[in-house]
Amino acid sequence: MFRCRYLLAALGAVCLTSGAGAALAAESAPTPTQITVTPVASLGPGDRAPADAAGVKAIRRGKTIPAGYELIGQRVEIERGAKAAGAYLRFQCPGSKRLRSFLITGSAGFVAPRAYVNHKSTFVGSFPSFSGGVTTRSGVVYAVCR
Repeated sequence: MFRCRYLLAALGAVCLTSGAGAALAAESAPTPTQITVTPVASLGPGDRAPADAAGVKAIRRGKTIPAGYELIGQRVEIERGAKAAGAYLRFQCPGSKRLRSFLITGSAGFVAPRAYVNHKSTFVGSFPSFSGGVTTRSGVVYAVCR
C-alpha cells in the first residue's frame, strides 16, 4: 500500500507537469523564418558595377560594365524566425553567355556547391549570418555572365 501511494503521487506529478508543458508550448509557438526572393533588373554594358567580381578584372565597383558582360541578379530578404534557413537560387545566363563569377551587395552571403565557371546555369545557396542579434538580412546576388 505504501508503494502504491508513492506511485500514484509520482504519476500525478508527471501528468500535471506534462499538461503545463503542453500549454506553454501551445502559447509560444515558434516563429517561422520568412524568405523572399525577387528578380532584379539585369545590368549590362554602360551600367555601373555594384561590387567587385572575384576573378573578373573587368568588373570593379563603380566602374562601367564593359561590352559582352551581363549581370543577372536576385534579391534575397530573410527574416529569421525560430530556426535559421536560407534559399537556393538558380542562375541562367542569357543567349550563348556563360557564368564567370558571382558578386554580392548587402548582407546576402552565398555558397556555390559546384564548379560553375563556363557553365550555362547553376544553383547557388544564400545563407546570411545573423550574428549580433540582427534578425533581418537582405542583399542581391549577381551572376556575372560573358
